[in-house]
Amino acid sequence: MKINWGFGPPKDDDADAGGRKARGRGAGTRGANAGTPAADGRTADSHDADTGGPRSEQHTWTGGSQLATRVVVGLLWVALVAGPLALALQVLMPESRPVVSQDGSVDRIGEAAAVSEFAERAVVAWLETPGERSDDLRPYFGDLGQSRPDIPWTTSGSAVAEIVKDDTGLWAVTVGVDAAEGKPPADAEPAADAAADAPAEPAETPADTPAEDDPDAEPVERITSGRLYFQVPVLYVDGEMIAQALPAPVPAPDEFEQLASAYDHGLAADHPAYARVANFLNAMLVSGDQASLEAYSSPGTSFRALNPVPYAGVQVDTIVAAGGEAPSEEPSDGETTEVQANVTLSGSNGEQLGAQYSLVLRAREGRWEVARLRTSPALAEPVPLPEPAPVTTPTPGTSATSSQGPTPTREAESDPPATGSTTESP
Repeated sequence: MKINWGFGPPKDDDADAGGRKARGRGAGTRGANAGTPAADGRTADSHDADTGGPRSEQHTWTGGSQLATRVVVGLLWVALVAGPLALALQVLMPESRPVVSQDGSVDRIGEAAAVSEFAERAVVAWLETPGERSDDLRPYFGDLGQSRPDIPWTTSGSAVAEIVKDDTGLWAVTVGVDAAEGKPPADAEPAADAAADAPAEPAETPADTPAEDDPDAEPVERITSGRLYFQVPVLYVDGEMIAQALPAPVPAPDEFEQLASAYDHGLAADHPAYARVANFLNAMLVSGDQASLEAYSSPGTSFRALNPVPYAGVQVDTIVAAGGEAPSEEPSDGETTEVQANVTLSGSNGEQLGAQYSLVLRAREGRWEVARLRTSPALAEPVPLPEPAPVTTPTPGTSATSSQGPTPTREAESDPPATGSTTESP
């Protein structure tokens, strides 16, 4: 009687007896062929010895099952150990927190960028939306009361001029935009005369607002189009934004004077450095000849000519050197000087455009060569940095906010780079 161990169908006795008889006949055949070399050079006896004799099908299935059982048991042990270990690491490891700068701001630059984009869209929508579409402004201004014109303004060239976070936590954004009053259609009826609906006795006007018909009033220049600026306060919470008030027209930002330049000594037109700079710029901007450009450059530089060439000509008007005196006409090897070239570029249509290049020249074999193109001119004074707001220690019952007013935000360690940084290619 055969027992089925789950590794294949049971075999009947007749089939098993037949199998034993076949194996007996096979054994006799092997006995008859004993000593007869096989195709691989081994005898039949040696083949049986190598294989350890014929193996039963049940034995083969049982060995594979044992191996699979060991693998499954091993995986179960790994899972049992990994679970508590992962839980322990989760409990013992410190909680991950966002990087906070010293002033307590988290991702202030990203927040300012989002607020700037929102404020710019809000101001443009406020100017361009007519009264019949006032509901379109709800995503920007909510339920704030608004008076809308029937003929909206037209805008272009909007940009953020200033953004600061004030002591209330709101962002104050100043947006500049080229705006023009809307013009009514030619067949539109003229607006009703406001004076016809005025009361019998005129209402009192503020002292600082002169009446329209006051002959002694100073003339006021009014424009219907131009660059206008509007300030809007924006609330930002977890990526959601809304304006806390309608845009308010404000004056344009104050003009700022340029810093003093370090270039103080002009080069004569017959100075050797003058011609070298002129030929360098001509190769880079007009001819596009890379070989000529490299001929006027210091070894190791990687200047590239403009390709395609956009200009038909370049004229060097003046070259000014820094350092109080003109560079030597016969310089020593390794000597350097800084110059600024004031040039006039000519287009294919004959129109001209001014440009300036700040260069560093290095001497080699008695001649000047272009070593660097500066990204900014040399300055005679440092760039002023804003003074940090004073830090006050709050006392009980007082606000911790500063009374110095809003200050521009800057991410930690994001001070402007030092002036005079250079690059190898224009």
